Amino acid sequence: MRIAIIATYTHPTRKRVKEPSIMQSSVPELIAGLCPPHAEIELFNEKETDIPLDRHWDLVFFSYLHSYYEHTKVLSTLFRQRGMKTVAGGRHAGHFAEDVEQYFDAVVTGEPEANVPALIQDFEKGQLQKRYSRPSLGAAAIQPYRYDLIDYKSNRWRMPQIEASRGCPFTCNFCVLTGHEKYRFRPVAQVIEEIQTKMTWNRNFFGVVDNVFGFLDNNLGGSPKYLRELCEALIPLKKIWGCALTFNILKDEALVKLMAQAGCRYIYTGLESLNPDSIKSMNKGQNKLSEIDAVIRRAFSHGIVLSFGLIVGSDGDTNEYLEKIPQYLADLHYFSITFLGIVCPYPETPFFRELQAEGRLLPGTLSRDYDGYTLCHRPKNLHPSEVVEHFQRLCSTLGTLPNIVRHYGSKLMMSDMPRYKGALLVSGPEILSIRNPVKNKARRYIAGQDALEEWDAQQLEKLGLQPQRLS
Repeated sequence: MRIAIIATYTHPTRKRVKEPSIMQSSVPELIAGLCPPHAEIELFNEKETDIPLDRHWDLVFFSYLHSYYEHTKVLSTLFRQRGMKTVAGGRHAGHFAEDVEQYFDAVVTGEPEANVPALIQDFEKGQLQKRYSRPSLGAAAIQPYRYDLIDYKSNRWRMPQIEASRGCPFTCNFCVLTGHEKYRFRPVAQVIEEIQTKMTWNRNFFGVVDNVFGFLDNNLGGSPKYLRELCEALIPLKKIWGCALTFNILKDEALVKLMAQAGCRYIYTGLESLNPDSIKSMNKGQNKLSEIDAVIRRAFSHGIVLSFGLIVGSDGDTNEYLEKIPQYLADLHYFSITFLGIVCPYPETPFFRELQAEGRLLPGTLSRDYDGYTLCHRPKNLHPSEVVEHFQRLCSTLGTLPNIVRHYGSKLMMSDMPRYKGALLVSGPEILSIRNPVKNKARRYIAGQDALEEWDAQQLEKLGLQPQRLS
């Protein structure tokens, strides 16, 4: 049995662009770990490489995000026309299962550990079902990823990644986890064993990134007690790692110090806004903006590079606030904003339901527009065109070489922890990357006003398919 597992991708510019960066989707390795030993498996990550359309497999799994749906269903339709069976999974597939079932032979709406093995068994019996929604088996059921199938040659920067937990205990109104996924974590011993015995390492760059990995968790700090136990177990491994977690953990100096001792050199946090009104509108009470300066200095002094994400277009945003963002960051002597996006009302979130009830969703929105770089609603205090103007200006203003130089200069000597300076240097290209989404000057960044990718639009018309309209 030949199986392909594909993570699809479309670039924010809506041009055919690859981004072989450090962090990549690991869903293909996760699914591969649930396949039977006799299966012949091939993995494809479209963010790194193109999908070969002339190949044949018996079964094709697709993992995708909301904004990749049009592209993914084109690929599925082309494969189905050639006799292959296709499967869709992910948050969009789970939320829009009835729509997705039109373009795929099966839809996985539950967690993969309970559903993928059952689906493959049914397929081999010739009894493939249309939908697989078996309940979760719990975090302890997470199987080791197929690290041996990662191709470090196609992406020389990539690192292996692992899950220690799933979900998040907070209820931010724009988050796809809110109301859908409880926080739970794997036994620490299980995580440590996977790192020690299953993980394969990137040997490129003369070993500079050897023994470096990342945690895939939405919030590794969902349980501070669990995070402490995990860090204590990681110390003897002498590995270097990064993660994403929420701002409240950064305020705990003892825990931040322990993370540094355990090998943590990089943390991404969704700061989202420097405006208290915007934070309140997101129900993101764990972010205490008055403590940002102390948090930044503390983390870097312990040898951990912090990376923040900001979004514009929230209901608390004003022209005055958005104009002043560069100055706010300058006052903090901090320039490591590595993600800048437009707040996105994903359909399964409280934010979407609020906007829908108030009639504030923009007309003509497609699933393609829900990418985090396209405005899909009318903010309370801004015209849609103002949000786009601020977004484009901030991408160009913050993602610059002078800001990277300031970032390096202010942080280079703050710690002498091993591998700290290397992690700091890697953060530079991440800062520069926030300019990438605005490189297509033809884009409008307003839902319903940007064309689909040329190839996808041509294929949709040729195959008689319609884009999914969500407004």
